[in-house]
Amino acid sequence: MHWLTELWAAPAALGFALLFNVPPRTIVACGILAIIGHAARSGVLALHGDVVLGTLIAAVVIGLLADLWAGRQGDPPAIYAISAAIPLVPGKFMYESVQALLGIAVLPADGNGAALIATAGISAVKAAMILLALSFGIAAPLLLRPHLGKAG
Repeated sequence: MHWLTELWAAPAALGFALLFNVPPRTIVACGILAIIGHAARSGVLALHGDVVLGTLIAAVVIGLLADLWAGRQGDPPAIYAISAAIPLVPGKFMYESVQALLGIAVLPADGNGAALIATAGISAVKAAMILLALSFGIAAPLLLRPHLGKAG
């Protein structure tokens, strides 16, 4: 795991933070949380963990830190957590699934598409599991300790 790679999570988070029109004073925090979350997932992957588990751990870290940061600033935690989690969205698996489905579409009538169907299914399930991990992880403060979910 090279620390410079983790810094690339910040531009994605900052771009979406601007797209979501978050207050300008929160932009830096969104980028920092994205870097921390991406580093957490990379750490799990470096320890030979699964991408879904790594994403869940990263999302929990982002959710808890966003809740703590938001509580100190008097902001809703979603301002920080959502844009920080964007770099963890499973674009690669979504792309692989769609590519496999498109491959099925161009098969000749007598072609065997079993491998493409398997690839599409596996990639789609991984993408769905990662999205669920992101959802539960970001919501962790509300799910684990309901009183933490209220900023302020």
